[in-house]
Amino acid sequence: MGELDYDSRHRLKPHDFGILEKFAFTYAPVGFKFFNVEADLDGLGLEPLQSKIAWCQMLLEAQKGRAFYATAENQYCEPGVFLSGMGELSALAAGGRIGPPFDIFPTERANRRVYGHLSLLAEGSTYAVAFAPLNKLTFDPDLLILACDNLDQGERVLRATQWDTGDMILSNMTYVMGCNWMFTYPYVSGNINTVWTGVCYGMKMYKLYPPGLPIVSIPWHHIDRVLRNMNEMPWTLPGHSDRKEEAYQKGFERLGVEGII
Repeated sequence: MGELDYDSRHRLKPHDFGILEKFAFTYAPVGFKFFNVEADLDGLGLEPLQSKIAWCQMLLEAQKGRAFYATAENQYCEPGVFLSGMGELSALAAGGRIGPPFDIFPTERANRRVYGHLSLLAEGSTYAVAFAPLNKLTFDPDLLILACDNLDQGERVLRATQWDTGDMILSNMTYVMGCNWMFTYPYVSGNINTVWTGVCYGMKMYKLYPPGLPIVSIPWHHIDRVLRNMNEMPWTLPGHSDRKEEAYQKGFERLGVEGII
């Protein structure tokens, strides 16, 4: 019987990330993790973030090659504090009062409803969040985040998420607080989730990415399965290639029918 090693529980475990190189992502794949207490960071070689930026901006910092951790003092936007469990949800935010003065929502009641959809970690339960590109990853990620720079990449990533299960491809979002849907929602729900660039208010305001691209957040228990699927599945389906007629004829012969699809 195996024996658990408490002291190494946060350290990087073996994952076959090599297949991701085949995608040639413009934006480097990133590992993300929540840490409960400062001591959990010991021995991981992560640098503290020295600036105060929005939570969504931190993802792009890691994609540029930085491996770091951020605490509440580094969070420029309030959602990065209360969603992550680093601090409290203020009455000002929870009451829906922030959106109307900035013409994001017409009334508090519309803005307030958003908070019923969010995944908040318990106040005070998180000391820091960590980001690292895969070539600098020292911790075992809670999420593997893949930002696709075209829909050919996106189709392959999303196909791999359901290749062996037939599960639904999910894209849960609200117009504001896109960080919830990239970080806390997939972590809390366990669901792989896709956020589309150019929609969420903050990410669009900061001009982080070109519009219309999928960012896919994969929780830890799906990571090895999705990577395995990427290795096993056809990179391009025969029906989407110039071999379509040949492939379809083979499929008809296997089924003993003609013209089924």
